Amino acid sequence: MPFKRISIGAEPLQTVDDADAFVAGDMVREGADFAILPIIRCNEEEVMNWGHFEPEDLVIKSADNSYCLLGATSSWDSDYEYTETVVGIQAEYAGYTGLKGVVTSAIGNKVPAFGRLLYSILAKESSPKVYVRVCLSDENAWQKWNRVRVMCNHSPQLQVLLELDPSTEKAVDMKQWMAEPVHIVVLPESMFTKNAGGYPVLPRQHQATVAAWMDYDIAFVIQTTDAGSGLGDRIRYLRHLGQSQPERSVQNSASDEYRDILQVPLQPLMDHLESATYETFEQDEPKYAHYEEAMVRAIGDVAARLKRRIVLMVVGAGRGPLVSRALRAARRLEADVHVIALEKNPNAMVELQRKNATLWLNKVEVIYGDMRNKQFVEKADILVSELLGSFGDNELSPECLDGALENLATNECVCIPRRYTAYVAPLSSSMLFRRARKHTGSFKLETPYVVNIHAAHILDDAQPVWKFRHGRPVVPTPNERTSSTVFTARSESIVHGLAGFFDAELYPGVELSICPATHTPDMHSWFPMYFPIQVI
Repeated sequence: MPFKRISIGAEPLQTVDDADAFVAGDMVREGADFAILPIIRCNEEEVMNWGHFEPEDLVIKSADNSYCLLGATSSWDSDYEYTETVVGIQAEYAGYTGLKGVVTSAIGNKVPAFGRLLYSILAKESSPKVYVRVCLSDENAWQKWNRVRVMCNHSPQLQVLLELDPSTEKAVDMKQWMAEPVHIVVLPESMFTKNAGGYPVLPRQHQATVAAWMDYDIAFVIQTTDAGSGLGDRIRYLRHLGQSQPERSVQNSASDEYRDILQVPLQPLMDHLESATYETFEQDEPKYAHYEEAMVRAIGDVAARLKRRIVLMVVGAGRGPLVSRALRAARRLEADVHVIALEKNPNAMVELQRKNATLWLNKVEVIYGDMRNKQFVEKADILVSELLGSFGDNELSPECLDGALENLATNECVCIPRRYTAYVAPLSSSMLFRRARKHTGSFKLETPYVVNIHAAHILDDAQPVWKFRHGRPVVPTPNERTSSTVFTARSESIVHGLAGFFDAELYPGVELSICPATHTPDMHSWFPMYFPIQVI
């Protein structure tokens, strides 16, 4: 996977008189991409006395460098009676100059007043993005942030600037914060030490924390008491740390494009899939290797029992990947197997017929029809399908296979897969919840989505909710399912929904899973499901 350049900014703690001079000088010279600078340098009383800014009161004097500046406001926890007015004026000025956003002071003890002020700023149409400074040295940091976030109705303009705690002596579990809208991670100058060569490095525990954040779409900021003394070395070290991260596999790199992207689940029973969709699924080598192994075992067991030619039927054959695997499984065992491919998509039938003539040498019986109501004289001894969705049954696999077993199978037919189980786990993810709220459709918070879950925190182990079994003899069982499950959250969080997973037994000893604890290595055909919950 090619290296992704990390955005790194500077936050000088020394006095800066002129933002434009700092950008042209220290920022460019030391290799920073952006900077956090105070908006004003005068005190609050002076602003109230005049009702507006004088040029000499400002650090950020123009919009010339607004593309690379965040404006830090004065304290939000002041005892000055007009603090809210003064901060509001600064936020308006930031919007006027087109700054990338404003950075608040840390949330203090006056949380209700802090939230009220934020709400008033965000309510304006011209409001800039607001980065709330959250310091991990505050043991109540998450509770304060959450109260403010709720007061602001989960505004998408509200983001977190997370300041790490340099005093911690071990790696910190950041999963709780990775579910929050963290866009900037601040590294205090004191987090760095010097190696034997005199260059700045991070201790091992801080390296682990920073490396974890590098897998997210965030920027880093290095605080400095003297921009001309070592800031450039720290920035170069951080870029080197990013380049040193392990490369991801080709499969995982391809999946990264879909991180936290909400997709409405496919409905192959109602809609005919496109060739490109089939092609994407066919690239999942681990899935089809497992299917082939399941077919080898099933053919071996059925052949020993029947002592005759076996009929293996692939229902919902698509463009034929399971058909190819069935033929290979039969060759591995030198077994007499008649393979039938049944498909209802007339466009995919063209590809099946072409492959039968050129690749399979007309050894396959290709039939057009719907498995739910197609009638055959010859019945299947082994019925193979790949109808599973991200939640197991959500693409109507049970309903389809009920009809197939009734009309197409022998009395001792073996099904691949034999059973599958759906799982859920509580999930916290500000990213997914915000995107669900913005999604089109009347029932956007009542719609399940397929999503490569990344910026989220799974709050407890996934628990099974229901399962389906297939095969002969058929035991009549309604396909409706309900479940009640109790979870215990690992940390204090907002539950933004449920994550859905499944595992499947293709044949005894051959299983597939997308559950976090048992995920089949490198398999990427299925992303988890996300079931949003309305958060008030």
